Amino acid sequence: MSDTPPALSWETLEYEEKDRHPDWIWYAGLIFGIGAALAFFYHDLFFGIFLVIAGIAVIGFALRPPRYITIALGEKGISVDEEYILYERVRQFWIDETSKPDKLLLLVKGSFVPMLALPLHGEVTAETVRDLLKTHTQEIEMHESFATKLFERFGF
Repeated sequence: MSDTPPALSWETLEYEEKDRHPDWIWYAGLIFGIGAALAFFYHDLFFGIFLVIAGIAVIGFALRPPRYITIALGEKGISVDEEYILYERVRQFWIDETSKPDKLLLLVKGSFVPMLALPLHGEVTAETVRDLLKTHTQEIEMHESFATKLFERFGF
């Protein structure tokens, strides 16, 4: 990462914190438990173990409070906490202004998660981010996947 200060930076939560009713945890545990029991009943030991581990991970992650992350747009790339993404790796971007808060969507090549959704907060506006990124990559309309929206609807 370069020593020059970023052109634009802000702090945001890594994900939107949701108030989950205690019944949500019971429902999630019940769904994973029934799935694991059925897997064990049909002699699929590995899938049953996978469901038990996945259930514990999902519930544990849901109970963990979100932490603050720092996002910075510099002259050579984008910094998201400890990860630095060069503009050459960003294929395209889009600013989703239909959700609250607005989200910066980045399509990154060579990444485990190809589409990043970064919420805009504070004094950072969609126009400021758009003007800065247009000089480095192209703006093409994108949307978050249906699965992402579905999981957000169910409280994940």
